Amino acid sequence: MLYVGIDVAKNKHDLAVIDEMGTIIEKNFRFENSSTGFHTIQKRLSCLGDSMVIALEDTGHYAYNLVIFLRKLGYTVLTYNALLIKEFVKSLSLRKTKTDVKDALVVIARKLKADTHPERFEVDESMQELKELTRYQNRLIQARSKNKSLYVRLLDIMFPEFARIVGNVHNQYVYELLTSYPTPQKIKRARFDSLLKIKRLSADKAKQIQETAQFTIGNSSPALQLELKQLISTIQHYDEQINEIQNQINEITAQTESSIFSITGIGRRLGAIILAEIKNIDNFSSPAQLQAFAGLEPSIYQSGQMDNSGRMVKRGSHYLRYALILAAQSICRYSPCFKAYLALKRSQGKHYNVAVSHAAKKLIRVIYHLLKTNQTFDETKLR
Repeated sequence: MLYVGIDVAKNKHDLAVIDEMGTIIEKNFRFENSSTGFHTIQKRLSCLGDSMVIALEDTGHYAYNLVIFLRKLGYTVLTYNALLIKEFVKSLSLRKTKTDVKDALVVIARKLKADTHPERFEVDESMQELKELTRYQNRLIQARSKNKSLYVRLLDIMFPEFARIVGNVHNQYVYELLTSYPTPQKIKRARFDSLLKIKRLSADKAKQIQETAQFTIGNSSPALQLELKQLISTIQHYDEQINEIQNQINEITAQTESSIFSITGIGRRLGAIILAEIKNIDNFSSPAQLQAFAGLEPSIYQSGQMDNSGRMVKRGSHYLRYALILAAQSICRYSPCFKAYLALKRSQGKHYNVAVSHAAKKLIRVIYHLLKTNQTFDETKLR
C-alpha cells in the first residue's frame, strides 16, 4: 500500500509518496493545475501501481477539480482539516522545528499512513454540494440586503411617512403597490378600487396611505422612480433564487438525517451551513478544535507575568462562526437550559454579544457530541 499526500495551491500542486515502511518514494512531484498537469499526475500515479490511497489538505476550492478527477480514476481520496495536520506535526516532535517545503509535503502522507481508520475522511459529495449551495445562498442574501438598504433609502426620500403606516416595507403587498404606483403623487391619484385589488392591502390601510400621500414632504423624480421599481424587481428576483437554493438544501439535508436538526431552534438553513462547514466531524479530535476552526476561541497575550485572554481571534470559517452565533441566539430563546445559561452570563456583567458567544461555545460542545455519537438532542442531559 502506498500513501500519497498532495499539497494544493492555485496554480500548481505538489505530491509526496511513502510506502508501508514509511520510506519516501516521491518527495516533491509538482504538477500544474491544468489539463496537462492532471494527465501528468495520472501517468505518474499509474507508474506507482494500483494499491494506494490519496489525501489532501482541505484548504479551499482549489482542490475541487482535482478531487473529482482522481475519484473518476478510481482512487480513494481523503481530505484532512488543516488543524488535524497541524496537530499531527506537533505530535511528531516536542521541539519547534523548521522544515523545508519538501519535508512538509511528506507530513500529509505520513498522517494518512498513521490513521487506523482513514475511510472516515473520504470526500462526501453531498457535503461538498451542501457547502457550495449554502455559501452561494449566503452571498445572495448579502446582495439582497444591500439592495434592501438602497430601497429603504429611496422610500425615506420619496415618501418618508410611508414606513410608519405599513410597518414592514418588505411585505409583498408593499412591493406590488410601489411597483404600480412608485410615487406619492401616483398613489393619491389612483382609483381606490384599484388599490383594493392588491392582495393583503386592507381598505383602512389603503385609505391612510392615500390621505398621507396628499401631504407628504417627500420628493420624487423620474430617476428615483426607475431606481425604486428596479430595486423591488431585483429584491424579488433574489427572493426567488434564495428559495430555490433552499429547496435543494432541504433535499440534501433530508437525506443526511443528521442529529443536528434535533437541536431546539436550529432550522434547515443554519443547520445546513453548520454541517457543510464541518463536513466531517472526524476531522476534529475535540470540541476545542472545532471551536478553534470556527474562530470562537479567545486570543491570548502572554508576556512575563501577564497572561490575558482577549477577544475572539475570528480565524477559521466565518460562515461557520456566523451560523453558530445565529443558532445560539435562536436556541437561547427556545431551550430552557440555554436560556438560563445566557441569563447567567448576563448576570455576570457580560455584554449580550459576549454572552451569546459563550452560548455558541456551549452549542459547539453539544453539536460535537451529537455528531460523534449520532444521538439526538436531549434537553434533560444538558448541564
